[in-house]
Amino acid sequence: MVAILSSCGGQEESIDSSPPPVFVIGMDGLEWDVMMPLLEAGRLPHFQAMIERGVGGGLETFQPTFSPVVWTTIATGVTPQRHGVLNFSEPIPNGLPYTSNARKVPAVWNIVSDADRSVLSVGWWVSWPAEPVNGRVVASYAAQAQGQVFWKAGVWEEGLPEMTYPEDLIYDVLPLLETGAPTGPLREAYDSSFSIIPGEARKGSQDPVDPWEFPRIRDSFFRIGYHGDATHLAIFEQELAKDIADLNMVYFGLPDVAGHFWWRYYQPEEFKYAIPKEHVDLLRKRIDAAYEAADSWLGRIVEAVPANARFLIVSDHGMHAANRRNPQHPQSGAHEDAPPGVLIAAGPGIAARGLLSEVEWRYPVRFGRQQRENVLRAPEKIGSVFDVTPTVLHWMGLPYAADMSGKPLVALSKPGGELESERSPVGTYATGFRPATRPRVPKDGLNESFEESFLEQLGYSEAAEGEAKGQREGGN
Repeated sequence: MVAILSSCGGQEESIDSSPPPVFVIGMDGLEWDVMMPLLEAGRLPHFQAMIERGVGGGLETFQPTFSPVVWTTIATGVTPQRHGVLNFSEPIPNGLPYTSNARKVPAVWNIVSDADRSVLSVGWWVSWPAEPVNGRVVASYAAQAQGQVFWKAGVWEEGLPEMTYPEDLIYDVLPLLETGAPTGPLREAYDSSFSIIPGEARKGSQDPVDPWEFPRIRDSFFRIGYHGDATHLAIFEQELAKDIADLNMVYFGLPDVAGHFWWRYYQPEEFKYAIPKEHVDLLRKRIDAAYEAADSWLGRIVEAVPANARFLIVSDHGMHAANRRNPQHPQSGAHEDAPPGVLIAAGPGIAARGLLSEVEWRYPVRFGRQQRENVLRAPEKIGSVFDVTPTVLHWMGLPYAADMSGKPLVALSKPGGELESERSPVGTYATGFRPATRPRVPKDGLNESFEESFLEQLGYSEAAEGEAKGQREGGN
């Protein structure tokens, strides 16, 4: 509903009096140590604007700090033992990647839909097959081989069965999947943002060893993440233009992939081996560029939505240097010890507190039977990953459940505002939820499709194919 009011100058202005739509934007792997200098330099203007009109702080996470596990907790508010997504794949030999039907409890899109509110979800972890909701779902899926070689979903140019709900939504999505394909126009945008890594040494040359082979293999996988995210953004924008839902969710994974692959070039002084200077010179800006890309995507979303929207920007964990003594390890950034993530909240009823003060974070880290304490500095804690779904429900005027492991973050609210008082919880939302079943695959031959078609389109070298084969045989 839009009310027309007279301003002091006699001109009429419109105020949207309908309930604020809620936006949950997942930004995997955002690290405050990377964000803070970029914010201070004015290079993340959309994140900065969101923080200034709301609040930004640390988000506590847990081990195992694996994306499908934590993002499913974020979407349900319960522990992995309760929601049933315990890793990337089932804990059995040759187990399949977890899929939405294996989840034991309702996700926030199920809860909101059952309350007769509308939903739009694009690209969220463990959301395939797309579940029936009061709204639209565009699901993300990683093939078994894809999960073993590269842990983010790519772009399936021809779509997948049950990728969308409603089913015929796939016809609106297919043109954007084609545009996002590895050989499509996004390739040029990627090259412009991240620069081109030099090509392979020519056969018969005096220097048969290709010094750029190792980073170029990383680059092949990194492109998968960029194409997937940029395609999810395009789909999200297209659907927002049709109709903005009561709850709108989208996931981006690029900051996480950037941290994993490029940290040795971002902080070469942290590593115990020599890193070629020419590699550092070309690649050290890639992590910053990934954060700037994420900032631009946030700006495009803000541009497409009403001014009264409420935003929750969530990162499942932070990132830091890792595998410091192994120059051949594919990952030089990691998060298995659960470094805190990022939470930014803004919109009607949210107090404008800005960026919270930097404090010392101490958190236990378990490696097998051993435990030690990690110490780092990050903005003050706002809450934990368990609090996201209860907070979203609270913002939408719905009760959270007593069997959730978190609570609504009412401390984010303006004093005396509509969001300050917590609603009494219901007992559970799990009663009557469909039974969980074993993970599924969308269609036969999907592994081969990923290996033979998708990777080939990315322009893989023989070395990259060999590494992919080695990872499949030896595990990640």
